[in-house]
Amino acid sequence: MSFELDLESARGIFFTEARQLLGEVETYVLQLERDPTEHETLNAAFRAAHTIKGSAGVFGLSVITHFVHNLETVLDRVRNGEIGFDADMSTLVLECRDHISELVDAIEAGGSAEEVSDDLRPTEEALTARLTDYLHDDAVNHAEELARVDAAQADKASTSTDGKKAWHISVRLAKSTLCDGFDPHPIFAYLSSYGEIVHIIPVLDRLPDFLNMDPEACYLGFELNYVTEQPLGFIQDAFEFLTDDSVLKVVPHDGSPEDWDALAQGMPEGYERACELLQQAGFKRPEPQLEALTDIPASQVAAVMAVQALQNPDAVVNVQVAQKKAPAKSAAASAFIRVPSDKLDALINLVGELVIANAGTVEQARQLNNTAMLESTNAVASLIEEIRDGALGLRMVQIGETFQRFQRVVRDLSKGMGKQINLEITGEETELDKSVVEKIGDPLMHLVRNALDHGLETPEEREAHGKSQTGKLGLHAYHDSGHIVIEVSDDGRGLARDKIVRKAIEKGIITPDQNLSDAEVNMLIFAPGFSTADQVTDISGRGVGMDVVKKNIEALRGTVQVRSVLGKGTTFEIRLPLTLAIIDGFMIGVGGEMYVIPLGYVRECLELPSDTLGDEDRMDLHYDLRGEFLPCARLRKVFNSKGPRPKRENIIVVSFGGVTAGIVADQLHGESQTVIKPLGSLFESNRAISGATILGNGNVALIIDVPKLIGEVSNVTAHTLERV
Repeated sequence: MSFELDLESARGIFFTEARQLLGEVETYVLQLERDPTEHETLNAAFRAAHTIKGSAGVFGLSVITHFVHNLETVLDRVRNGEIGFDADMSTLVLECRDHISELVDAIEAGGSAEEVSDDLRPTEEALTARLTDYLHDDAVNHAEELARVDAAQADKASTSTDGKKAWHISVRLAKSTLCDGFDPHPIFAYLSSYGEIVHIIPVLDRLPDFLNMDPEACYLGFELNYVTEQPLGFIQDAFEFLTDDSVLKVVPHDGSPEDWDALAQGMPEGYERACELLQQAGFKRPEPQLEALTDIPASQVAAVMAVQALQNPDAVVNVQVAQKKAPAKSAAASAFIRVPSDKLDALINLVGELVIANAGTVEQARQLNNTAMLESTNAVASLIEEIRDGALGLRMVQIGETFQRFQRVVRDLSKGMGKQINLEITGEETELDKSVVEKIGDPLMHLVRNALDHGLETPEEREAHGKSQTGKLGLHAYHDSGHIVIEVSDDGRGLARDKIVRKAIEKGIITPDQNLSDAEVNMLIFAPGFSTADQVTDISGRGVGMDVVKKNIEALRGTVQVRSVLGKGTTFEIRLPLTLAIIDGFMIGVGGEMYVIPLGYVRECLELPSDTLGDEDRMDLHYDLRGEFLPCARLRKVFNSKGPRPKRENIIVVSFGGVTAGIVADQLHGESQTVIKPLGSLFESNRAISGATILGNGNVALIIDVPKLIGEVSNVTAHTLERV
């Protein structure tokens, strides 16, 4: 029987999951580096490597399975307490993890799944040699003994003239198999590509009646007659990622009667029923009396087969693995489904169009003054808002995964620079839009590397200044006013104001007569080509990158601010919107045009008194808000509106990053759902606009860029606002 299955889509899932598992391995190893006695973390690292190996085996990626097998063996020896986990071991495992990642990338890009490329071969050979040094002598001796058993078992297998051998495979899948995302069909297709499945029958003895059937449980088993020139290890690798409570037995098709009896007696259906199934699958009880099937504990098989693979790659070993009962997996593990991101993007776009269409219906109802229709449209709008929040929630992911990547970066760079650095992470559970998470990684990477190189001192420097030899680098995330705030902080040197000003004057960024505040001086480091580094290093110092960091953050409709105290440290504060798609907005009118202020910024609305201090021809004015000075921006002047000034103007009090300001508008139109549409390059120079939206009547309303507008009106230098 032959199986045909297009595995390309399944392979794509493997590559995605392999990278996720590799990330977990890195996290676990870094945790073990801090606490080598954490056995659960060690077991988790072993399971992740084991899953990568098994999944790679299913798709015939032998170049990955062979290498991971050696790594898995070493980790298993650490689990068994045969060797310790130290800094050298940590470095080796991390380097192996990096090499596996390179193999995954190379194969996904079209490389060979069976051979290591010339570029990667020297690295693999060096890592394999270092892994081999950790293999125990007992494992070598056990492998030699197993090789002798293998030679006897290989003689039992029926061999055709073309060198192929016949094997019988008995599989009983665990009830949790389907919930774990396992599909047996690709395995059979994989086996068919390297041999021939001569006969296969399903085993349905465990199938209950309809009323007692669990739709999420698996009751399947299979008996196969398989002919191939591949060794036994190849067959076992194909089923590698079966759960531990599954049953897999592989024996030579022309083995001894004892082999046959041992196989039948080990089946859950009982001896007599198992005999019937074996007969139906074409596996008859042989007559000759030969050596019985060898039974080897699962804990020893990994080490033995790894050493044997190094010594005799073509050896065929007939091993019945003693299965260990795995703890029951949480039912929550099956509560997740994998959905392509483009489908979520399409859903968000459709929800956005639904919001716009409903706004048009509401507008029609208002014009007709139809009360019943207005009530209906309001009910629909409420449901659409819930759908919008649910759809946006599908794209929300925790930032913790992004933060965890820097554990490795800090570890490697600090060792290379001879610095002692402790990375502190808080707010890992903070959620934001997946598209934002994907784009914020590079700016964060540059800020972290810059802090490691320029911000934090060497142990000797810190001790000389009365500090602890171990520096602190912090990654923090939290929500604030409808935004996510990410802070990259250190307790290092801080920014030297005089040095920054001197460099800025030398480069012509500012003039000597300019009087800048500390905040403005700190922002000079984002100027293109600006650097105060005395020497260029491999990490930073060329003045390339900080300006790109600022541009990338602003491209996400975010802002970055710098706080620093000389000798105490520096903090970079990044504020980002939770989503880039749909927001709640506050509609205002200015000079006959409509504008939208993101509702998260709005604090209150006030009527502007006629005697408020400020020239009507100027953009800025000043308002006494309950005894507090409130700088305000008059949008009529910001946008150069030509319409007549209304008798009554209003102030919308907004705040951002701890700064409060006012926006003066003609009319207030209330809240509305706002679908954000990007603007073209024509509006790039306009610092007051961040996007646009389509209203219910089909007109376009511009979205006010509150952070930038606040930055203008609350400028501590009290300079007059420049025309936008």
